[in-house]
Amino acid sequence: MSSGLRVSILGGGSAYTPGLIEGFIRMKDTVPLERLVLMDIDSRKLAIVGAMVKTMLEAEMPDTRLDLTQDRLEAIQDMDFILCQIRVGGLNARHIDESIPAQMGLVGQETTGPGGFAMALRTIPVMVDIARDIETHNPGAWLINYTNPTGLVAEAIYKACPIKEISICDEPMILQEALAGFVGVEPASLFMEYFGLNHLGWARRVMLRGNDILPVLRQTLQEVPGLNLDRVFGSDVMADPKAQMELENTLRIFRETGLLPSPYLQYYFFTDEIIRHQADSGRTRAQEVMELEKAILADFEEVTAGRKKPELKRGGRWHADMMIGLLGAIAQGSRSVYIVNVPNQGSMPELPYGKIVEVPAIVDASGSHAFAVGNMPASVRGLIQAVAAYEELTVEAALKGSRKHALEALACHPLVPSRETAKKLLDAYLSAHAEYLPQFVGS
Repeated sequence: MSSGLRVSILGGGSAYTPGLIEGFIRMKDTVPLERLVLMDIDSRKLAIVGAMVKTMLEAEMPDTRLDLTQDRLEAIQDMDFILCQIRVGGLNARHIDESIPAQMGLVGQETTGPGGFAMALRTIPVMVDIARDIETHNPGAWLINYTNPTGLVAEAIYKACPIKEISICDEPMILQEALAGFVGVEPASLFMEYFGLNHLGWARRVMLRGNDILPVLRQTLQEVPGLNLDRVFGSDVMADPKAQMELENTLRIFRETGLLPSPYLQYYFFTDEIIRHQADSGRTRAQEVMELEKAILADFEEVTAGRKKPELKRGGRWHADMMIGLLGAIAQGSRSVYIVNVPNQGSMPELPYGKIVEVPAIVDASGSHAFAVGNMPASVRGLIQAVAAYEELTVEAALKGSRKHALEALACHPLVPSRETAKKLLDAYLSAHAEYLPQFVGS
């Protein structure tokens, strides 16, 4: 590293990217950026987002070199860090992922349940190819992965092509910052005793100066049912109906269990309500995001044309602060604590060794060093173990193109009610996504 870091973003045409650049701008004194490469296979989105990023860098970091490319190897070679946020098949594939189970009266969600299974089958082979390119052309680089389904992607890379890689999700950070705002302290002053899988995790305790604040928070929520959530999470967050429902359901689960869950636990606790809500909405979340992305890209074009001031709406501060903060912890060797997705090496003894788990870890120049979080409460242990088995089978299915493993994976997922339903889901996905699933031809 010379005067700064060399960083590339795979999936750089994403509407999330300018939010990441805001993170680099906020941290430019501690995480200097010498060169930034944005890589995307969508030339139109890359051009629009690239122009927006160029405008931002010229205003705040004029010495940073910006390159745009559709060549993956160009974005891998000579980089210190490779950030990855790709979406194989784009939002159209996500719509298929979500609509097929919804048509069968099941939860249709991007990363949870059948939708997450289909996303994993498409995404894992591409991510393993990326890891192999890094291993071949730039083995000293760090891959920081944000590509969903994060835990399954991390597990596939760990099994198929171990490189210097950490996979992250900002959901635990969102919970931590929300709690910090509620109690009036800095987020770094809280320690979350967090355990589980990606999008299936819980905070058992949240420590502030040696005391667990969750019991007091739970009592407050039970005694004050009309608590102003705008104060807890911010009016901007609560203005989004999707975010509002997620947060309200998160607090419902916390009141009932005393454990603070990932918002994705709503799909397991309130399955019938979620399915009714999906049916009432009449469209998938992917269709909503398509409209949102179209508006955001139009805004970017207005900004770069000088007709509008920048106003970032997708991605948010949490995504950027998690990604750039973790990158900085590795670059500086700062021994910072983050909740990350890493191989289980004793952190969670009730899950298989090597299984990707989401737990707190110290992050420094050598990578992540996970904390031991011990045994799981019996009330959630079975659910986590069942989804862990589903993930293991899904990774095997994606890597081997095994229809047998794919069917077993779907059949054991808690949100799939029967083996016959699993067969219907699998047939539908293999047909709809055939162009992205060549490993299953002839299986």
